[in-house]
Amino acid sequence: MKGIKKMSKLTKYKMVPTELDSKWDNYVHESKTSTPFLLSTYVCALDGNFRAYYCLKGNEIIAGLLVAVDDSGRNVIGHELMVHDGLFYVNFPALNRSQTLSEEHKVAQFIAEFLAENYKSIILSFSPKIVDIRAFQWVNYHNDLPKYSESIRYTSYVDIAEFADDDIDFKDYKLYKNASVSRRQEIRYGYAKNVVVEYTENIEEFLYLYEKTFERQNITLQQNLLPQMRGLLSSLNASGDIKIYTAKNEKGHVGSIAIFLLLNDSAYYLFGANNYALRAEHTGTAVLWRAFKLLSKLGVTTVDLEGVNSPERGWFKLSFGGAIVPYFNVNYVA
Repeated sequence: MKGIKKMSKLTKYKMVPTELDSKWDNYVHESKTSTPFLLSTYVCALDGNFRAYYCLKGNEIIAGLLVAVDDSGRNVIGHELMVHDGLFYVNFPALNRSQTLSEEHKVAQFIAEFLAENYKSIILSFSPKIVDIRAFQWVNYHNDLPKYSESIRYTSYVDIAEFADDDIDFKDYKLYKNASVSRRQEIRYGYAKNVVVEYTENIEEFLYLYEKTFERQNITLQQNLLPQMRGLLSSLNASGDIKIYTAKNEKGHVGSIAIFLLLNDSAYYLFGANNYALRAEHTGTAVLWRAFKLLSKLGVTTVDLEGVNSPERGWFKLSFGGAIVPYFNVNYVA
């Protein structure tokens, strides 16, 4: 065997390759530890090589695993447009908390060893809902063979349940009171300047602003990125898995666009773009703040602002008053 000295005696478990289909999506929707980046409508619209597996205990599906691999199929490399990949657990309603944690740990141990046995190198980014990665840390713990290393990343969760109540003034929202002074000021300016935020399906308008944003920063996008994003957004829009919102100034000019990826009662900030010429029109704050209201009407209670790991972006997103939430990346080289 390669990678690990000896496979553990988890003989009740096995990994079975599977297709990304409606059955897979049902498990993603039902799981408490999955994210929408695992949906077939998302993954199948991307350029890349993906492998999906079910983890079975006997004949029962208890977890799913999705990895992005290189052309050789021997290295798990992740994907630039997938924030989270890796594993998710099927719910265990018959188990109590202790039993659930124990079962999840055994499943993670089996999957960590399976990956180390079958791939030369591994890069995974777990959902923030996967909080226990000890099973990966303990591979080859008692010998000198290669081990997984981990790094921690952060995002911000925003509770928007209160936005569904039309009888509460926005200044009385807990989120508003927890926002920074400058963010509260920008929120008020947006209302005072009659910024309008509304739903749209205009993907091309977003891609135009997105490209211009990077041109202004003298950043060259990868050649296939915009076509890939176009295909991805078209797929997600057709399946109803995204909502696109535009913020317009009083003259009706689009200043900002935000795109949210949906799964059950959660929304994930996917992409955003701004018109630099309208940077003083307060649309950048308004497009998120007002989107919270619109999303709450769809039954969304939590928004993952997806990533606070660079200084400017981090301070901007955290200024909305959300909570800091960690998530883990793991790496392995045989």
